[in-house]
Amino acid sequence: MKVSGYILDSYGASDGANVQLIRNGAGTNLAVASNQDGYFEIENEDIKPNDTFRISFMGLKTQMKKASELQDVQIYLEESSEQLDEVIIVANIGKKPTKLKDLPSFKAKIWKEKWYTSPAFTLSLVALVTTGTIIYIIKKTK
Repeated sequence: MKVSGYILDSYGASDGANVQLIRNGAGTNLAVASNQDGYFEIENEDIKPNDTFRISFMGLKTQMKKASELQDVQIYLEESSEQLDEVIIVANIGKKPTKLKDLPSFKAKIWKEKWYTSPAFTLSLVALVTTGTIIYIIKKTK
């Protein structure tokens, strides 16, 4: 059976939205991401008309649809601020991937340390002011 359609949000096509087959309450490895036009297509003989698909995208409400409903359809995903409760950005260049449970709490770190009193911030500010002053002097002397 083939399932296909377009995924849209309030800005237009949802590039990279996930469409995944769900069986027995768990996700399977049968999944696809929508292209830049929001189009997705999965064709597989194991798909049954009563199978459920999860359509999701970060920041948008997840929808569950039956395979029989996914025949060249347009799916509109609404915004959901609940899904953006906490976002962790991790830079781990040249090291083994870190497990999320090993990461320090980002929120706790921000409020415990006063970032604006750190030496790095002070040096950055001095460099910015110095660069701006030099550029101003050069412009005035020309």
